[in-house]
Amino acid sequence: MLRKTLTMRAKSAMQIVECPRDAMQGLPNFVATDDKIRYINKLLKVGFHTIDFGSFVSAPAVPQMRDTVDVLKGLDLKNTKSELLAIVCNKKGAEAAAEHPEIKYLGFPLSMSEEFQRRNTRRSIADAMDVLKDIKGICDRSNKELVTYISMAFGNPYGEEYSPEFVAKFVSDVRDLGVRTISLADTVGTGTAEEVTSLFEEIVPKYPDTVIGAHLHSSSSTSPAKISAAIAAGCTRIDGAIGGMGGCPFAKSALIGNVPTESIIQQCNQHGLDLGLDMKQFEEAHQIKHELFGVAVSEIILQCYLGDNVAFRQLCESHYRDADVNGDGKLSREEFTGSVKRVVEELGETVSEEKLDELWKVADSTEGMSLETYCSLAREKILKRLASA
Repeated sequence: MLRKTLTMRAKSAMQIVECPRDAMQGLPNFVATDDKIRYINKLLKVGFHTIDFGSFVSAPAVPQMRDTVDVLKGLDLKNTKSELLAIVCNKKGAEAAAEHPEIKYLGFPLSMSEEFQRRNTRRSIADAMDVLKDIKGICDRSNKELVTYISMAFGNPYGEEYSPEFVAKFVSDVRDLGVRTISLADTVGTGTAEEVTSLFEEIVPKYPDTVIGAHLHSSSSTSPAKISAAIAAGCTRIDGAIGGMGGCPFAKSALIGNVPTESIIQQCNQHGLDLGLDMKQFEEAHQIKHELFGVAVSEIILQCYLGDNVAFRQLCESHYRDADVNGDGKLSREEFTGSVKRVVEELGETVSEEKLDELWKVADSTEGMSLETYCSLAREKILKRLASA
């Protein structure tokens, strides 16, 4: 009965938050302001509930977000139903963000881990709660809504206290400050679907007047189960990034990243949720993302896992074209080797010359490796990898 009730509640409203800020902030090269504006303006046409577009934080700490105000000036907000969210980490940032009427939500990251809180903000949890109280006051005075992200909500790698009941107490403390949108974050991507179910079933029934969201980090193969578990257990707000872009700098695997928006849409559809998204605009946003940021290995794995053969083929073609330096439609041994090395480097792994020799043996002829062979080989290796995960 509990699961049925929670599922019905989840179906009443599902807020999808697209997070280009989270996707871009860790990139090593600065993304041009005009490119950010172009990408986010397209996302604004899709119909997401919220766009996490930027942050008002220290420029030296997060240089990628130093142009947030300029990006905001370039956004077309006339014909969108999406609201804007900006991340803030202190009172100064909140006051700066509050000056912009276009922004509805201010997001504040708060950790359940004393160690993690000090490493990230040089504050104790008690001090961070005081900051949160100040920011809530700023939001109230400027007609903003505060979203609090509770990190380490699905486990603590530092050996500190952790349990679903402890998380619930933390949520209660945040609610006591008047916060009514709280997102539980799987900071290091170690949470399982069973743990997601347990946590949301512990918390959601206690606070029917509060939006309890999920900001999950995961691999392509484990994302669907976690998302499905959250929906079934009453989660009404899920953050994601197209292609699973962005990620978790503390995760052990390079394939752990933001939950792919594609997986969120798929799972919501399977749960009978009508998100009201414009999928044509979504596909166009997807294409812009590829133009600006390229195709990540995790995206190819994602589409293979989801069984989207058309998308899988397109992404493989993109990788193939990037490797085909000579542009002759065939990969030489050198071009193929370079492609494989880039892939394994992105995965945080290495490849031996013996393994490269083994892979090269499947080339069509001495003329080089064709696109068909490249795609077939990619599918074979990905499926093998997923089966052993």
